[in-house]
Amino acid sequence: MNPYLDVQNNPHLKVKIFLSSWTQADCLIDTGFSGGIALPASLLTDFKQEPIAYQDYELADGSFKSFSIYKARARFEGVNKEITLFFTKSKEGLIGIEFLTGF
Repeated sequence: MNPYLDVQNNPHLKVKIFLSSWTQADCLIDTGFSGGIALPASLLTDFKQEPIAYQDYELADGSFKSFSIYKARARFEGVNKEITLFFTKSKEGLIGIEFLTGF
């Protein structure tokens, strides 16, 4: 599926992420986010991996938060790629520059 604009004209992309099975995620494209994919914490219950690292990210409000970082597989338009993944309290997923590079 191609990128699309939501009702507020924010760019989104639907991708598949392998958690315990392939799960489709609708994510906001965020070019200010250097990571791979951030998903809502509600999906963490389906994910059984241990974190590979911890990373501090600067949030939009200027504050910093540390996140557990995981490696996961993403699929978009028939291409599989390993990306970094973390989970947030947000109800919306984010796709960052790491994901966009190479797809």
